[in-house]
Amino acid sequence: MPVVQHPVEFNISSFAKLWYRLKAAAYIVFLISTAPLCFLVTICVWLIKSKVDSPLEPSLRRTVLVSGLPHTKGLHVAKTLAKAGHRVVLADAEDFWCPAARWSCFISKFYSVPNLNRADDNEAYINGIIKIAEKENIDWYVPISHTKTAHSDTVIKQRLAKLHPRIKCLVFDDPNLTTLLDDKLLFLKECKRLDLSVPYFKQVDSSSEVFEMVERGFFSDSYFFLKPLEPYSLDRLNFTPIPSCAEEFEKFIVPYEAMFKKNQPYLVHQFIEGKEFAANAIAVNGNLQAFHVCPCSPMQINYDVIKHAKIKMWVETFCKAKEITGCICFDFIEHKESGLVYCIECNPRLHSSVVSYHMHSNLERAIRGAMEVEFQLSKHMEPQIPSASVYWMYNEIGKLFLFQQGPSEFFGTLLAGKDAVFDFNDPWPFFMLNHFQIPLMLLQAVITGKRWNIVNYCLGQLR
Repeated sequence: MPVVQHPVEFNISSFAKLWYRLKAAAYIVFLISTAPLCFLVTICVWLIKSKVDSPLEPSLRRTVLVSGLPHTKGLHVAKTLAKAGHRVVLADAEDFWCPAARWSCFISKFYSVPNLNRADDNEAYINGIIKIAEKENIDWYVPISHTKTAHSDTVIKQRLAKLHPRIKCLVFDDPNLTTLLDDKLLFLKECKRLDLSVPYFKQVDSSSEVFEMVERGFFSDSYFFLKPLEPYSLDRLNFTPIPSCAEEFEKFIVPYEAMFKKNQPYLVHQFIEGKEFAANAIAVNGNLQAFHVCPCSPMQINYDVIKHAKIKMWVETFCKAKEITGCICFDFIEHKESGLVYCIECNPRLHSSVVSYHMHSNLERAIRGAMEVEFQLSKHMEPQIPSASVYWMYNEIGKLFLFQQGPSEFFGTLLAGKDAVFDFNDPWPFFMLNHFQIPLMLLQAVITGKRWNIVNYCLGQLR
């Protein structure tokens, strides 16, 4: 059964702000206390690191601009390309001026561009990326998009195609397609049109619409919940069943009334009990160049790779039907009893589980296949199976101190898996993520009292 979370109040009280500040301060103290040992290890590794030879012939090397750097997936893709022999330039919004990736020895340059905080900031961000592309004479643009930049990155591709047709971009061709994939409701409707399996859903804009369904007995025999359409709504992990009884419904709907009054729509969404998976793909003209599946959860920060034929078939069908070119990921649930798979969500960007490639050259081959038609792959690349499980060291330490795992599980993870960031040939990003990038965000939380629940080392953010 799912973990049922009761709806939360959305205003942060003074007491709550104090709690978030104290929690952030305690975390900063922990990271400061462990910094000297980590710094010593980093220095030792840096002094003995070996030089990495570039396997690509000079004629195959390109200058690549990569964005989306606070996330480990951005660092992973950038280093994968650099280790293959490409010259890699990084760029990101001003808010993300301190990503660990900028301290990698494999990176040529780092640029900041204007933020995307308001609609009228789009042009500044778009023009900033284009200017860097021109200045650095890039051949490829590979955006590891943030939630807010996916649409703008598509516009960048269109403009570069007119200004500099030789520049190839690993982005969708049409901004409207990006919008469709990024919108929960539009995506589910498109899946229904394509006759692809998704759970039952219905948009509701008021509590009265939901009550009408209660009166019709719609919730008597099946499990449904209210799913917010806003991507980072605070109740996005709330799977409380919609009651079939009118009296119980009156109590259930109270916390949602405020959100309906703010014109935040919800979906009446079928709950399917079963295992969750994420599917990650890079495609060109609907043909997969890279693909893999991993078990997942709403707050996944460990990754393993598995084979799943049904999910693969679903993704291939969708990508071919929409002639997808770019990076895309999907969330699935496999029904506990029937084994049928249902897609519940899509994101027009790479999933963080791309770190499961461990910077193998196969990922570079897949990206090159998506960029240049003469290198397009007839058979897509996948991470090696079995491969080492991916973890984030400081996340595992946190789980140990918070009694979310025991010492045997902790050491078992470290021995059997591989840290997502630590690299003997490039140790500084590991140190800078844990003792610079994350502490700065925690310091911001101390100052503002912002709400946060976990330190997400995978995304390099507080969530």
